[in-house]
Amino acid sequence: MVKFVRLLAFFGLFTIPLFAIAQTVTPAMLEQFKQLPKAQQEQLAKQYGINLNDLGLAGSAVSDSTPADTETQDRQQRRKQQQFEQKKKDDDTKPKRFGMNMFDEASSVFAPAKNLPVPDNYILGPGDKLLLQLFGKLNRDVQAEVNRDGAVSIAEMGAVQVSGLRYAEAKQLIIERVRQQLLGTDVAVSMGTLRTINVLIAGEAKYPGSYNLPALSSVTQALYAAGGVSDIGSLRQISVQRAGKSVATFDLYALLLKGDARNNLHLKDGDVIFIAPVSAIAEVAGEVHRPALYEVAADDSLLDLLNMAGGAKPGAYPQQAVLQRFNDQHLRDYLSVDLTDKAQQQIKARAGDVLRVGATSPQIRNSVTLAGAVARPGVHAWRQGLHLTDLLGSRWSDLQRTADLNYGIVLREVNTLGDVEVLQFRLADAIAQPDSSENIALQARDTVIVFHNALQTYQRSALNKYLRDALEKRFDIAVELRWLNQLDLAEEGFRLLSEQDLLTEERLAQDIKELKNTGSRLFPEDIAKPDQQKALKENFSYLLQHVLDDPELIQLTPHLTRTELLYPVLEKLRLQARNGAEPLLVSVSGEVLVEGEYPLAKNGDVRDLIDAAGGLKDSAFLRRAELSRATARADVNRGLYVEHSTVDLAAILTGGQSLPLNSRDRLNVFPVPEWNLDRTIELSGEVRFPGVYSIQQGEMLSDVIKRAGGVTSNAFVDGPLFTREQIREREAQQLKKLTEQLRSDIAAKSLSSETVRISPEDAITMINEIEKVKPVGRLVVNLPLIMAGDPSADLPVEDGDKLHIPRVNNTISIVGEVQHPSSHRFATDLMLDDYLKLAGGFRKRADKDRVYVIRADGSVMVPESNWFSVSKNNLKAGDTIVAPLDTEYRDNLSLWTQVTQIFYQSAVALAALNNF
Repeated sequence: MVKFVRLLAFFGLFTIPLFAIAQTVTPAMLEQFKQLPKAQQEQLAKQYGINLNDLGLAGSAVSDSTPADTETQDRQQRRKQQQFEQKKKDDDTKPKRFGMNMFDEASSVFAPAKNLPVPDNYILGPGDKLLLQLFGKLNRDVQAEVNRDGAVSIAEMGAVQVSGLRYAEAKQLIIERVRQQLLGTDVAVSMGTLRTINVLIAGEAKYPGSYNLPALSSVTQALYAAGGVSDIGSLRQISVQRAGKSVATFDLYALLLKGDARNNLHLKDGDVIFIAPVSAIAEVAGEVHRPALYEVAADDSLLDLLNMAGGAKPGAYPQQAVLQRFNDQHLRDYLSVDLTDKAQQQIKARAGDVLRVGATSPQIRNSVTLAGAVARPGVHAWRQGLHLTDLLGSRWSDLQRTADLNYGIVLREVNTLGDVEVLQFRLADAIAQPDSSENIALQARDTVIVFHNALQTYQRSALNKYLRDALEKRFDIAVELRWLNQLDLAEEGFRLLSEQDLLTEERLAQDIKELKNTGSRLFPEDIAKPDQQKALKENFSYLLQHVLDDPELIQLTPHLTRTELLYPVLEKLRLQARNGAEPLLVSVSGEVLVEGEYPLAKNGDVRDLIDAAGGLKDSAFLRRAELSRATARADVNRGLYVEHSTVDLAAILTGGQSLPLNSRDRLNVFPVPEWNLDRTIELSGEVRFPGVYSIQQGEMLSDVIKRAGGVTSNAFVDGPLFTREQIREREAQQLKKLTEQLRSDIAAKSLSSETVRISPEDAITMINEIEKVKPVGRLVVNLPLIMAGDPSADLPVEDGDKLHIPRVNNTISIVGEVQHPSSHRFATDLMLDDYLKLAGGFRKRADKDRVYVIRADGSVMVPESNWFSVSKNNLKAGDTIVAPLDTEYRDNLSLWTQVTQIFYQSAVALAALNNF
C-alpha cells in the first residue's frame, strides 16, 4: 500500500505524508485513481510494481462516454503521455544526485525486516515474545510475551524476570528454572516476534515523523521507512540522538563508497534521527565511471571528488580536466587542473564546483590505417621498418578479390597543420618485388587505401543498410520510406552530394502527377521527399567526411566505389590549398574506365593518372592523347594560359617515355577513329536472311540488303518501312515544341477578347492526346531504285537503323473525316473519288479541298488542284487516302492543321507496322 500511496503522490492525487496514513487505501483514494484513463492506470501500476487486480482496479477506467468524447480523451491522454515521456527524457539527461536512488520504492534492500535472526546480545524488553517448547514429562508449546513489568509468565512455574537481560542470558535462565521447578521436563527457547520501538525522524527527511519499527532496525532501515532524505537533505550528516545526547553521526557515503557500516547502529526506543540540510554539492561530469552530483565535506579534495565518481575512465584525459567554480565575486571561473599532479589533486572541493574530465584524443600513436578493398580494414600497429607488404602481402588473404592491384595510395601527414601528401603505388609490383620502390616504407599515422577494380563494388547492401537504418531512426513512418528499397542509397546520396540537386515540393508534386498520368505501378511513397533527400545527403556526407578516421566507419570502406572513396581525399587536398597554393589535383577524361578527378601523387606522371582511372578502354587510341596544362600569368588581361600538348600513350605505357604532371593538368584520351564495333542495322520482313547485321562507317543500304540475300518473291518493295533513331529524336523535339506553342496560343486566346469556339479544357485535352503520340522516326526510301543500283537513291546506314519489308499489299486505306474509315482491295479501274464513296463519302467536318495520299513508302502525294483531277493511274497498291479535318470549322488556331497531320501520319505509320 505504501507503493500505491506514493504512486498517487507522484501523480499529484495525494499529498499527505506517509507517516500520517493508515496501512489501507481509503475509498476516496481509490476513486481518484479510477478517474484516470485505463492506459495511464496500467502504465503507472507497472512503473510502481502494483497489481491492479489486487486492488480491484482492473477495468475500472472511466468508459461511459460517447465515441467523440473517447477520441478526445485519447488525444489528451496521448498528449499527456508524450509530455510525461518528454519530461522523463529531460530528467534523465540532467545530472542526478548520487545516493538518492538508494531509497527508491522499487528497492527493498533497506526495508525494515521482522524475521531476522536475533543475536545473543539482544536486550529483551516489554513487547518481545518468546517461544517455549516444553518436552519430557510435560509436552506443550508456550508463547510468552514480556509484560510491562519485564517478566514472562509461564503456567506451572510463575513469572520469570527477563527484561534488561541479553537474549542468551534470558534463554539460559528460563532453561534452568524449568529444569528446577518442572522435574522431568526440559525446554527449547527461541525468539518470537520482536517488540516495536518508536523512532522520531526529523529534519530533511522525505516524510519526517514518528515511526514504529522492529526493535532490530538500523539507521538505514529507519531512513527507508521515511522515504529517504528530501531533495535538500544531506546524506552525509545524519545524527542519532539518544536521551538528549548525540550517540552517532552516520555518513551514507562511507557505506555506499567504502562499505563502512560502523555507525549504522541499531536503534532504541525513543531515538531521534536528525537529517541536516545539505551544505555543499559538486558535480563530476565527462569521462568518469559515475558522473553525478556529489555532496562534499569541508576536507574533501578534488581527488576525493574524483574517487566518489568511480575514477576516470580508461579513455579519459585527466591531465587537462576543467574545474568550473564560483569566485569571490560570485561569477563562474574556469580553471584547468591536472588530476595526475599530486599537488593539484589536493585542491579543496567547493560548493557549486563542476569538475569535467574530457576524453583523450581519438588519434592513435604508432598506428597505420588500412581502408578500401582490403580484408581487414581498420587501425593496425606500426613499427619501425614496416612496409606495405607486411600488411598486404597476399592477394588471397589480405585483399578483396575485386582489389585493383595497379592503383593504391598512401596519405601521409607532412606538417603540424595536418596537411597530407599522396604517395601512389602498384600493389602487384610491391608483392612481386618486395625490394622495389613500390613497396613503400610506412610511417606512423599513414593511411593506406586500396581501391576496387574500375566500377566494381563489394557487398553494397551493407552500406545501404547503414544508410537505411540512419534514415529510419529519423523518420518513423515506415510507409513513407518505401523508396529506400527502390534504389542504391549510397549511389543516390553521392549523386545528391555531387550535383547539389535536391528535390523541391513543386518537383515532388509534378513527379507524382506524372506517375498518375502514366499509370505507373509506383506510388507517391516510392519517391523520396525533399526532407528525406536532404537527410540522405547529410548522412552520406557525414559518412564520407569521417570514413577514414572513425574506427567504426572504416569498416564500411570495402563497400565504397573508387569515386566515393576518393571523395574525402580530394576534399582534403582542396582545403589544404591555402594562400594561393594550387590544389594537388589532376583529371582525366575520354577512353578510360573511370573518368574524373584524382589526387596528384608525389612525382606523379601520366602513367600514374591512367592507373588511377582504372586503365584504358579497348577503344583508346594509344598514339595520340591531349594534355591540357593551365599556367598562371601576371598579365591582368589574361591571368591564366592553357597549353595543349600531344601525348604518345604507347610510349608511356611501355616505359619508353615519362611525362610528369602538374596541378590541375587534364588528360583527354581519344578513341580509335571509327572504333565502334557495335554499330548494327536490323532487317526484318521479306528478306531472305532477316536479322541484325554489323555495319561499318559509310556502308550503303544496298550493300546490307545484298548481305541479307536480297528480298523474297513476296516482298512489297514499294512499301518499305525504314526508321532511324536520329529522326525519331528530332520528331520528338518538334512535337514538344509544337505542344508548347499550342499551349501558348491557347493561353493567349483565352486572355483576348476574340471569340474562341473551343474551350480551353477541350484544347488542353487534345494537347494531352498529342503528347501521347510516339514518334516513329520514319525515313522515306525508294527501295526499287536502291535495289536497281541507282546511287542517287541509295543512302549510308547508321547505327540503330531498322528496315522492314512487308509482304505484298493490294489494298487502299481511307482514313480521316469519312463516314466509314476502312480498307479496300486495290483496283486499277477505280479513281480517288470511287474509294471515297466506298468509305461512305465525306463527313460534315471534312476539308474536301485538302485531301492527300500517303504512299506505302511514307511519301505524300497531293493533287495539283483538287481531288477531281487525280487520275486512276496516280493511285498505287498500299496507298492511304487521308480526308483531313476542316480546322476552320473547329477553331481558328493556325496550328490545328499541323496537329491533324501529326495524328494521321502517326496513325498511318502505326497501321503500316500492324499490317506487317
